[in-house]
Amino acid sequence: MERLVELPPRAWVLNLDAEHELEVPRGYQPTDKLRAIVATQSRRLLGSLVRPGDIVLDEGDLSSGARRAQGLRGTAWLPTPSALRILAAAGAVGCESPGLEVLQRVNRRDFGARLRDEFREDAFEKHIVHDLDSALSILSRPAPLGWLARRAFGAAGRGRRKLRAGRPDEAEHAWLVASLRLGPMVVEPWQELAREHTRSGWVRSDGGVVVSAPCFQRVGKDGAWIDTLRAEAGELSSELDNRLAHTLERVGRALAAEGYRGPYGIDAWTYKAGGREVLNPLSEINARFTMDWATAMVHDPRAGAARRLFDELAR
Repeated sequence: MERLVELPPRAWVLNLDAEHELEVPRGYQPTDKLRAIVATQSRRLLGSLVRPGDIVLDEGDLSSGARRAQGLRGTAWLPTPSALRILAAAGAVGCESPGLEVLQRVNRRDFGARLRDEFREDAFEKHIVHDLDSALSILSRPAPLGWLARRAFGAAGRGRRKLRAGRPDEAEHAWLVASLRLGPMVVEPWQELAREHTRSGWVRSDGGVVVSAPCFQRVGKDGAWIDTLRAEAGELSSELDNRLAHTLERVGRALAAEGYRGPYGIDAWTYKAGGREVLNPLSEINARFTMDWATAMVHDPRAGAARRLFDELAR
């Protein structure tokens, strides 16, 4: 069994609400409801990425003056400006970020939608819309199950809405208008999912990519993550595995080209169409840590292997 003392302690900012800050970075303040969600989900990372002896920092460290992470390596779920300020105030070191503009660019949903077109093959088309007229035109088209509209930023089921085909009602219209003020939207036909897939990776400092084994994930009806399981031998066809691995590697190279370095993950899923199962190879890109990352990257994250791998990759 691994000796816990072999891993030096780290200071963490588990800002699982980071996409909201990317959306409106100036003066960002999470709501009490969002703070509660983040606190609940963050506890599920204890024992995998966050080890005994590590320190988890929060907004209180900005003004406490305690510098309780003095000299510790600092890491954020996603290194937004507010996360970097918390780490610096607590005395953490080595807190690096590719920059706000890079983080915004690679986490915006239209970035993933454009990249997906290169390898979607027989899967449905995603539509990137920049204005209300374009959105209304797409929504007016026939879609047996309706449409799914996604804001520029979102995570854990937030920032999306299912819309019926045709003319939006008053509330839907208002949501579209408000969403488009925040950036381009992605609109796609709603599908009934057969199985959800996820893959994780790391973009090295030299631009190289490290990729994970295949995993399945479960999410709720609202799109929020429930859990992740590594695929057992024979659970995934070689064709599907190869396509997902290629997608993950291609995404990693694209992130590197944009100047991003660090952890990332992709979501994908299969759905029924014409009596067969079709792969949607890239639902979303998450250029950050994910709830899947530790499970995907190592066989037993509870034994500390995920933290060990992370420490090695982050050198």
